[in-house]
Amino acid sequence: KATKSTIEGYLKNYLPKNLDKDATLYVYFAGHGAPDIEKGDAYLVPYDGDPRFIAQTAYQLKNFYDDLDKLNIRRSFVFLDACFSGTAARSDKMLVAGIRPALIHVEDVALTTDKIISLTATKGGQVSSAFPEKRHGLFTYYLLSGMRGPADADKDGWLTSGELFKYVKTNVERISRRKGVEQTPSLTPAPDVIQEVEGIKVGRVGK
Repeated sequence: KATKSTIEGYLKNYLPKNLDKDATLYVYFAGHGAPDIEKGDAYLVPYDGDPRFIAQTAYQLKNFYDDLDKLNIRRSFVFLDACFSGTAARSDKMLVAGIRPALIHVEDVALTTDKIISLTATKGGQVSSAFPEKRHGLFTYYLLSGMRGPADADKDGWLTSGELFKYVKTNVERISRRKGVEQTPSLTPAPDVIQEVEGIKVGRVGK
């Protein structure tokens, strides 16, 4: 039950007091995202969020990244298995009745610092697909799979952001097209902006 107040409480209160400047933070969110229909701003919808009152009950993605950036730590890695199309994640139902996904414009949040590296399931107004045969979201399945080792292209035991992104993007695009949809994971900042940063140690991840 990840409520808005709990998420904000950890980012704005608990973590600043309990992380040192050399810490690396890993944030994973799987769930609904939704747009502000009038402004195009993207929001994470927490457990108690209501898409009808998006600005009051959800966590604006830009503010979420700003709160991470304010942490006095080395770096944050963010993994978001959510989409911001207005469609309920991994289904064809709309979060808000009466809206048409094709007419919704969702603004991507640009990051210009490598202090936060964000790998997300989709870009723009795309829908985040399910992978029912693997009992995961499509993005989450290949994220976990890549972290077990297959994404380590040079086999040095460490994953760079670029290696993980390439593996996830290639496989998610391939499988989503088989399902008749387009889903393109995105990496922010862009791969050519991110310089070589310390990687993620390859290891076993729970099924």
